[in-house]
Amino acid sequence: MIVAGLIFAAAAALIDIFIFYLESIAWESERARATFGTSTVEEARVTKFMAYNQGFYNLFLALLASIGIVVWVAGPSTIGLTLVLAGTGSMLAAATVLFCSSAAHRLAAVKQGVLPLAAVVLLSLGLAL
Repeated sequence: MIVAGLIFAAAAALIDIFIFYLESIAWESERARATFGTSTVEEARVTKFMAYNQGFYNLFLALLASIGIVVWVAGPSTIGLTLVLAGTGSMLAAATVLFCSSAAHRLAAVKQGVLPLAAVVLLSLGLAL
């Protein structure tokens, strides 16, 4: 179960890295504007600073989970799993806040939260068994 949880954590980290790219690097691009519902470049420029900051938040969570996976593979499994659970747990918490705070963004919250949820559940079960 732990290996499966780590695979889900790695997939969640990849999604957060992609979100980082969209928010911090490509915020004014057509793809980012379509993804986040910003209709014009001018409209995107108004929120660029906030998106830039939020993108780095996503990157840091992805790094936390990724470093935890590397540490787990290297041997100190308790430290590695702690880092992975901190990263994926925070990703899941952020998705939960989005889900609860905005009905219009519930589908995005589910997409953002399903992989971290799977990682947390599988890792927790793997630790308990």
